[in-house]
Amino acid sequence: MKAMRHGVRIITLIFILCAALLMTSCSFFQSFTVESLIRPPKLTGENALIEKAFETAVNKDVMLISPIAGDYRNAFVQYDVDADGTDDTLVFYAKKESPNEAHMHLLKFDGENWYSAGDITGNGSEVYSVAFYQFDQDASFEVAVCWTVSDTRRSKTLSLYKTSLKDDAQELTQLSVIPLVDYLILDFDDDEQLELMYLMDNSSDAEQPFKVNLIKMDPKDGAFHFVCELSLHQSVNLPLKINYDIRALRCTLYIDCVNADGTYMTEIFYYDTQKALFSRMVNTAGAELSELTVRNTQVYCADIDNDKIVEVPLQRVWTGATVLYPETENPLPMNVIAFAKMQDNELMPLNVSYFYAPDAQFRFKTDEFLEEYVAAYDVTEMQLQLSTRDENAAPLFTVQYVPLAGNEAAFNIVIAEPEVTLFTEKHIKSLFEILS
Repeated sequence: MKAMRHGVRIITLIFILCAALLMTSCSFFQSFTVESLIRPPKLTGENALIEKAFETAVNKDVMLISPIAGDYRNAFVQYDVDADGTDDTLVFYAKKESPNEAHMHLLKFDGENWYSAGDITGNGSEVYSVAFYQFDQDASFEVAVCWTVSDTRRSKTLSLYKTSLKDDAQELTQLSVIPLVDYLILDFDDDEQLELMYLMDNSSDAEQPFKVNLIKMDPKDGAFHFVCELSLHQSVNLPLKINYDIRALRCTLYIDCVNADGTYMTEIFYYDTQKALFSRMVNTAGAELSELTVRNTQVYCADIDNDKIVEVPLQRVWTGATVLYPETENPLPMNVIAFAKMQDNELMPLNVSYFYAPDAQFRFKTDEFLEEYVAAYDVTEMQLQLSTRDENAAPLFTVQYVPLAGNEAAFNIVIAEPEVTLFTEKHIKSLFEILS
C-alpha cells in the first residue's frame, strides 16, 4: 500500500451484525423450548393439558424436533386443520431409540380434553418446514410437511396430509409423497385454485439434471395430476433459491442455481396460462435471459427496492478496477453486480451496482460517478482503495475490513487530504454494507 501523507485522519467504524431469531407465530408456544416441554418444571393451564396428552400418547422418552425453515419453527404447531373452529396441535418428535425417524403427532380438543388423533411416521430425520394450504374446494386444510435427512439437505421429501373422518373421529391421511429439491405452492393460472411446482433431481440424466414440474389437484378425486414440466439448463449443478413475481396475471419464476463450473446463474421462465406450459424468457434480440445472468459471485435474486418485483443480478466489469488474489501474480479485472428489473422481456439494470468482496462479508456500492475513478481490492489484506485514473496519484481513500469476535466487524478508513477530497466520512460509510 502506498504511504499516506502527514496529517492523515483515521476513523474506525464498528458495525454490529445482528442475527435475527426467526420465531414461530403459532399462538402461545412461541417461548417453548425442548426442556420446558418435556422436562420439569411442569407447565400450567392449557399448555400443561396439551403436554400431558402428548406424553400419554407417546411417553416422555422422546426428542422434540423443530422445523428448520418456514413460518412455523416450533415442535408444537397449532392450526385449525379441519376448519371446525378449534385449533389442533401438531407435534414433531423422534423416539430416542430411533432418532433418525421423525414423527408427526396430531392432538385434538373435544371441548374438555386434548386427545391423540393419530401419529404419522415421516420421511426423514428432520422437519425442514410445515405449512397449510387449501388445494381442493372444501374448508379444511392440507398439511404440507417437508422432511429431510440431516446429512443431506439437498434432497427433501414433501408429504401432503389431510384430516378425514373415520369411525366418527378425525385422523390424518397421507395424500402424496414427492421427492424434491425445493417447491412453490401458488395459484399460477389465476383460477382461484393452488398448484404445486417442485424441482426434481433428475441427475441420472446428464442432459437434464433437474426438472421443474407443475401439478394440480382434481377436487373430484383429491388426486394430483400432471400439468407441465421444464428442464433446467444442463450446466446446473444445484438449484439454490426460488423467487417469483406476478404482473398482469403472469407469474414469472426466478431460480438461482450454481453451475457445475462453480459459476452462478438465474433460470428465468414464466407460466403461459393459455398454453398451460412453462416458457423461457427471451429478449427482443433472441437471447435467452437465463444465459445473460451467469456470474462468479454468489448473490441471489431479490426485491431490493420493495416494489414487489424481483430484481436479477447481472455481472459486468468495472473498467480499470482490479482484484488481487493471493494465488495470482497480477491483479484481475473487478466484477461488479448490477441488479436488473424485467421490463418488456428485457433486463434493465438499476443505477446502482455492488462489488462483493471475496472472502469477506461486505459489499461496496458503486455508481456512474464512482466509476469515473478506479478501485483496487486486495483479497489477502481485505483492503479496498479508490484512486483517480492517474496511475501516479495517491489513493483518495483506503478501507480495510477487520473481522472481530462474534458477529462484529470493523472498517478502518483512511482518508487522504480530508480537507480537499469529495469523499467525507459519512459518504464513505454509506458505500459499505456488512453482509450477514
